[in-house]
Amino acid sequence: MKNIAERIAEYVKDAGGGTFYVGGFVRDRLLGLENKDVDIEVHGIEPDRLFSILQEIGEPITFGKSFGVYSLRGETIDIAMPRRERAIGKGHKDFEVDIDPFIGTEGAARRRDFTINSIMEDVLTGDIIDHFGGRDDLEKGIIRHIDSKTFVEDPLRVLRAAQFSARYEFEIAPETIELCRTVDISTLPKERVEEELKKALLKASKPSLFFKALRDMDQLVVWFPELKRLIGLEQDPLYHPEGDVWTHTMEVIDRASAYRDKASDAFNYMLLSLTHDLGKIVTTSEKNGRIHAYEHETKGLPLAEAFVKRITNEKDVITYVMNMVPLHMKPNVAAYSKPRPNPPTGCSIQQ
Repeated sequence: MKNIAERIAEYVKDAGGGTFYVGGFVRDRLLGLENKDVDIEVHGIEPDRLFSILQEIGEPITFGKSFGVYSLRGETIDIAMPRRERAIGKGHKDFEVDIDPFIGTEGAARRRDFTINSIMEDVLTGDIIDHFGGRDDLEKGIIRHIDSKTFVEDPLRVLRAAQFSARYEFEIAPETIELCRTVDISTLPKERVEEELKKALLKASKPSLFFKALRDMDQLVVWFPELKRLIGLEQDPLYHPEGDVWTHTMEVIDRASAYRDKASDAFNYMLLSLTHDLGKIVTTSEKNGRIHAYEHETKGLPLAEAFVKRITNEKDVITYVMNMVPLHMKPNVAAYSKPRPNPPTGCSIQQ
């Protein structure tokens, strides 16, 4: 039995058009990864004709007729038409969109963010269409923007670059990092920031790469200023031979990622891992040649609260982090209640 994309593609072919898998579905297929979100793009026929075709197959759902994006009820597939986009403001959604079924595959692919997301695959023949070297970048593990002029029109692409870097452990091209440094991301809605942060924290084996990329781009200060303040904040090397609080926190979230599937709420757990030591910003001092951060687990609460509320409105997330940050030293207290030959060293969320 043919899948739904192939059925649509055959109808489109009979109408004189072509149908292509696009975006993350093609990227992940080429990487040998599963992606259940099927996206296809239909070229060469008018929107009304496409809608009629979809009616012959099932019940079409329109996600905004002016954007030319549809689905079919009961199916996990997004069906789009090629379009041109022009920025008319500074916000993530401030775009004027024109559907253009005859723009061609190169024109359609050019509007995408990165070369690895611009690869297309003919639904019926399996032929790969790669106008911007995306397949080569996939093989080399590089995230590279397509068009410098259009890339900067959508500030979300800065976070997407960082998120892809973390999820796939790819390097971001130097020219893309430089371009990202010029983008104002302050206009992004917190919901979109939270969405990209979630993907990095929940899908990456090394979530630290998300924040490393933002650090390289000089883009921590708007949404993650507390993390920026951890850079260079020293710790007692007896307990933290790994280095400053930034390095400690990045190691914590990477180690925590191995256990997030066991947490009752993985996102809450990862946010706790990320914010547990923010109190060291306001409590770190040196006494008798030793570095201390007394009461950082409680005095850091205002910083943790500001951080979490900046990126989410979810009360259960905020409550979890606020309840758990003051408790993160309790396991250490229990450990120290028993005689030990040497103090614990290394990196753990408790320290």
